[in-house]
Amino acid sequence: MNTSSRGRRRTRTVVVVATAVLGAGGIAAAVAPAASAAGGLPECRTVDVGAQLKAGSPGAGQRYATVVLTNTSAHSCTVTGYGGLALLGAPAQGVPTDLRRVPSPPPSTVPLAPGASARSLLHWTVVPATDEGSVCEPTARTVVVTPPDETTSLLRSWSLGVVCQHGRIDQSAYVAGAAAF
Repeated sequence: MNTSSRGRRRTRTVVVVATAVLGAGGIAAAVAPAASAAGGLPECRTVDVGAQLKAGSPGAGQRYATVVLTNTSAHSCTVTGYGGLALLGAPAQGVPTDLRRVPSPPPSTVPLAPGASARSLLHWTVVPATDEGSVCEPTARTVVVTPPDETTSLLRSWSLGVVCQHGRIDQSAYVAGAAAF
């Protein structure tokens, strides 16, 4: 299965998980770590990381943000490739999210010691598509962040405005670091 089709499938799954999470009022998380290819370290699970969104510098209708996953556990683990992301509006109401994987940089395994972080660049536009008229999709209130290879998610506030082009957000693979791009 190629990475882009896997990513699109995960995005659809995230919306379902997000709706279930909001309805349940909490987040369920698996705790058994899976083995990774990086020196036998397990993959970071949702319960192992915290998520943060950092706004980037806007310009000419373009918007940027960085998703930062920080290892909050007491053990080292790894993050590989792309995660999932979905926007939500009013409680349990989805906002169109068309998450697209950017091939550069290529996915790699990022080892995370306790307290270390991995980051992923998000890019979108606030310029409406021709069939959106002058109004884009509804403005999200919350973002659902799913770490790579996970099915449970973290909810964070979304204060980064509207996402046009039918909710299209381009995402790069995770790389080491915590600074905003």
